This record gives sequence, structure tokens and C-alpha cells, in this order.
Amino acid sequence: MRLCTFSAADVASHVGLALSGDRVLDVTASFAGDPRFATLLALIEHQDATLPALRKLQAQGTQPGRPQQAHALRQVRIEVPYRPPQIRCFSVYEQHLKNAFKQVMAHGVSPLTGMLMRALGAGKVPKAFYETPIYYKGVRLNLSGHGSKVLRPDPGAKLDYEAELGVIVGRPGKNIGASAAMSHVFGYVIFNDFSERAQLMREMRARPSAGPAKGKDFDGSNSLGPWIVTADEIRDPHALDVTVRVNGEVRGEGSTAGMTHRIDRIVSYASANETLHGGELLATGCVPNCAGIEQWRFLHDGDRVDVEIAGLGVLTNSITGH
Repeated sequence: MRLCTFSAADVASHVGLALSGDRVLDVTASFAGDPRFATLLALIEHQDATLPALRKLQAQGTQPGRPQQAHALRQVRIEVPYRPPQIRCFSVYEQHLKNAFKQVMAHGVSPLTGMLMRALGAGKVPKAFYETPIYYKGVRLNLSGHGSKVLRPDPGAKLDYEAELGVIVGRPGKNIGASAAMSHVFGYVIFNDFSERAQLMREMRARPSAGPAKGKDFDGSNSLGPWIVTADEIRDPHALDVTVRVNGEVRGEGSTAGMTHRIDRIVSYASANETLHGGELLATGCVPNCAGIEQWRFLHDGDRVDVEIAGLGVLTNSITGH
């Protein structure tokens, strides 16, 4: 199933279910008075009850005793699908790091510094990357959704996109084994991790470094949507084609294949010694060739960015200046 949050002329932030014929079923209205269907987060948290009810509703086309409440997709406004209680931003693609490091060595430092860094072996993927999935905590309040404008941070000289597959936790769990991890996945969503590279490079070069900060943290920097697609709809999340377009021009093409640490390992590691809760978002990291830094091409005011992942739809944002 493909789920969203939408508003229309007489509806404010209701849960929607995609129907054939470019229609959206108003789930919140169909289950009026039931708080489990009031928001997508509540629906995720109660998936053992809500998913069977939704499948029945979808198959019947209407809830018994109540007319189907559907809207034409063109007449609704798709919003941020939900507000995750936690965001963990992983990096699991070796090739993305190699591509980015190569560009930083060529353009992000002086030629002499670049030569010295290469001679000293800098710019190589660290061994720790291969040992465990690495991540930092994203700011769960800095959200934007499909169709939203993202305000360039000041000064924002090297604003960039990162096309990522987002994994949404369903059933809670602690110390989840890799063999059981996929049963804790509710579904998937497109995630665009907007990043200001000039600030980020300063932060990551600082010693000591606590990792990304203002290079990642600004209003609207975590974009997700338009749909949350339930796990049963995606046959293999490790084999999804990804395309990024800027103003209609293809800027990057890649695949979710090639993860050094696959999703079962990510979920298992994230749950080590702590409980994962329903709705937590695990962003898997930038798909190779799907960030501007890998070509040293960045975003400008007025640019439109489309991130497409097979089976998940297209997430669109535009960049605006101050």
C-alpha cells in the first residue's frame, strides 16, 4: 500500500491511501473517531490492527455502512507524510564515499594540500566503515515534504542533495537479530538529505570532530515523501533504481544495490542495547552518483530537485534564497 498525509479544500492533514485512477482514499475519515488512523505515525505504531483493516478497506472499495471517501490526486496537497520520533542517518555506500573524496581532493583543497593528502593516504574509506554501520542523529524537526521549498542556509554556497532510501521501523524491538530484522520494517520512503558542503567540510575537518552539525542541520533539510510504501510492496529494497533530476536534467543515476551493510544489519545495529520504536526513520545513506558533490555541481536558487526511486514515486523540492 502507498500511504500519505494530505490536505484538501475541506480536509486538513488526513491519512491517505493511494487508489487506482489517481485517487486518494481518506483513511482518517473512513475510520472517523479511531485515533489509530488519525495520523500516519499512529497507524504505524498500531500496524497489527491498522494494516489488516486498510487491506480490507482497499479490497472492498468501501467500509461497510459508510460510503468511500476519495479525492482526485490532482485536487489534494501532499504533505510531509509523518514526523518521525527519531532519525538516524547511516552511510553504507562505499562508492559514494570514494566518489565524494575524489572530488574534495580535486576541488575542495589547494593542489598542494591535495597532493599531500593523497601521499599520506587520506581520502580513503576508513576501516571502521566496513566493520559496523556508521550513523549520526538527524534533527527530526527540520522536515520538508513533497512540493516544499527549501530555504538555502546562510551562506549556503555549496548546497547539495543526497538521494537516499528511508527505512521506517514498524514493530518495536531491542537487540534485534539480523535474521528477524526485516520483520520490524513497516515500509520505505524517499529521503533527500540536503547538505551544505562548505560548512560540512569545515566541521568534518575540525579536530576533534563530533561529526556533522550545521552542514546538515537547517530548516527543511530532511525532506521525505511523498508516499510511505509498505514493505510487502517492495520485493527487494536492495535493488531499486534511483534517479536525480535538477530542472529536468538527469544529474545522477544509481541503485540501492551495493550496500556495504544491508538493511537487516542496519536495523539490528540500531537496536543494540536500546529499543527501536514504531515510526523511527533509518536513512540508509546517499546512493552512489546521486549527490552533487560527486560531480562538484551544487544547487542554485530556483532549482527544482526531483528524486525518484523505483516503486516509491518522485519527491520534489525547490530551492529558494533569502
